[in-house]
Amino acid sequence: MQNIRRTKQIEGTTTPGIIHNGGHHFLIPVQIYEDGMINCWELCDLKELKQKIEEYWLGPDVPAGETISIHGLGAYRVEQANWTHNNSSYYENIERKIRALNPEFRNIFEVTPRLQQLKENRRVSYSPQAVDFAVVQELFYETIQGDGFSIFMKYEGQHYLVHLVVYENGKVAIYQLPEYVEMAIDELASWFRDGTFFTTIDRPVAIRILDLGEVTFSEEQYAENVEDKYQELLDMHKKLTGEQTTFEACRHAYHMYLEDPSEFNRAVLKEKYERVPEHQRMYLGDMDSRDMDYQRIIYTPEEKREV
Repeated sequence: MQNIRRTKQIEGTTTPGIIHNGGHHFLIPVQIYEDGMINCWELCDLKELKQKIEEYWLGPDVPAGETISIHGLGAYRVEQANWTHNNSSYYENIERKIRALNPEFRNIFEVTPRLQQLKENRRVSYSPQAVDFAVVQELFYETIQGDGFSIFMKYEGQHYLVHLVVYENGKVAIYQLPEYVEMAIDELASWFRDGTFFTTIDRPVAIRILDLGEVTFSEEQYAENVEDKYQELLDMHKKLTGEQTTFEACRHAYHMYLEDPSEFNRAVLKEKYERVPEHQRMYLGDMDSRDMDYQRIIYTPEEKREV
């Protein structure tokens, strides 16, 4: 029998949630789809979602004194918090969002025993990559793609954890505020410089996380550099529009140096390397070498490369 497959686009939204894994806590955007599937590091249906909440894999809170990691932003200690949901209301909130996406609540997908058995036999779990998009016009349903990250923001006297998404057209949407805010990417530069957007916490700060609660973070274990985050946003826009990112330019300079290890090419590599956001440099190489060979060439060229 010939094997074929098709890809179907399923639209959805997100809500914040906390993954509890191995004694650590990770704040993530839980992906909620109109077909009733939810992605919380693994795609599951509503029945499985309830089980994951009951088993403390996914939840709406973290005990005081624990540390929350936020991907691409940092890790912060919870001094105190006023959480919006308990486990039951958190599940109900996710179900309400599915019903808002799918008012008839039809074609809701359920993982059957056969599909569950297939997953176990194949030893796979599914966690599809969500794609940000915006509708340009309803006629012919014209859309553009986006990409983004989370960051702290001062807004009208309060502090929020927001999600920035830059789109192909250069517009940046700021989600997780009480109202929708959109600006051109160039206009945001000053907000990264003047402290409107921030990543570090040097004193207890109450952060509002819409749909989850208000958390007072007292200190950070680590935090990304806020200026690097703006460069990351610029790179995201370049990638969306097909331009070369600082990451790609650095890799190209690295290969040029390997082909011709001249002082000129080493200087070019140094310039390109130092333009890459610091928290992304480790991904220039493979999982083992990371960016060590880049550093060797740039800063200690007298050392020989191990092969």
